[in-house]
Amino acid sequence: MKIIVFDVGNAACSIISSPNNFGLMMDCGSNSEGLNPVDLCIQNKEWLGLKSFVTSKGIEYKIGLLHITHPDDDHVRNAKRIKDELTPYLLRKREYEEFPDNETINQDYVKYIDKVYRGKDPEIINWGFDANEIFQIPMDKIKSDELLSKKIRNNSSILRYIEYKGIKILYPGDLEKEGWDWLIKNNTSFVSTIRKGINILIAPHHGHKSGFPASLFEIVDKVDLVIHSKGSEGNIDGTDVSTQYSEKANGVIYKNLNNGFRYKGNVLTTRSNGSIYIQIEEDGCTYWASKASPNHEKVTTT
Repeated sequence: MKIIVFDVGNAACSIISSPNNFGLMMDCGSNSEGLNPVDLCIQNKEWLGLKSFVTSKGIEYKIGLLHITHPDDDHVRNAKRIKDELTPYLLRKREYEEFPDNETINQDYVKYIDKVYRGKDPEIINWGFDANEIFQIPMDKIKSDELLSKKIRNNSSILRYIEYKGIKILYPGDLEKEGWDWLIKNNTSFVSTIRKGINILIAPHHGHKSGFPASLFEIVDKVDLVIHSKGSEGNIDGTDVSTQYSEKANGVIYKNLNNGFRYKGNVLTTRSNGSIYIQIEEDGCTYWASKASPNHEKVTTT
């Protein structure tokens, strides 16, 4: 199983090559400054080992599933290129009409993705994961709850939990503190799942303080690694990034692809580390980053 967390500025996009080599893309954000995730997928085609999903009717799709946590622009603005060049078979999302401000949702996303994927009874994809679950707060509850309704889109995030070979990964979108508190109080299945632990946490809301999941850490205590897209670990960098994540992660060793040196970091950020690469095998995880964070300790020269 392989993962790339793309450096897309303050946006969000990851590609997962499942154990059976089908592609699962988490969100489809991009920015104009760095390499587009579509191009990076093409560059890393051999490493990812992605194969198309072919339906029983012989129709071929480049990736198996596009998961949209929620339709904020920074999570969906690359929709047309994804649809044209990495066409997914399935889409996991809330339909744009469910949102009270639906007219402000990125129109490329609405036109090329949301309105297109309205089918039923899809064929089952055999991903090869040991666990693959989603969790979400009901939209009627988000709209009616005084606290949740302050950030409807963020709290509408569809979370995905994946486990393979004992490594557990949680993608929570932009879920806010109030959303975490609601899920943990009301969703026993979610609580049972996270009690198993989390190894890799993609930080909610890009690492903002408003999404720091204190109630989650009350259950899981610590994770191995936190990944987010804001300023470097321990450096607020002019934003409201939470520095608490460093205290909640044990840290991992990763290789800097620029110089070949290895570093240790509790938090990897796409702003400081560029795109982040993860490979999960029988004996655990291997990590690489396009560059090293300036405040991460070098641990070896080989």
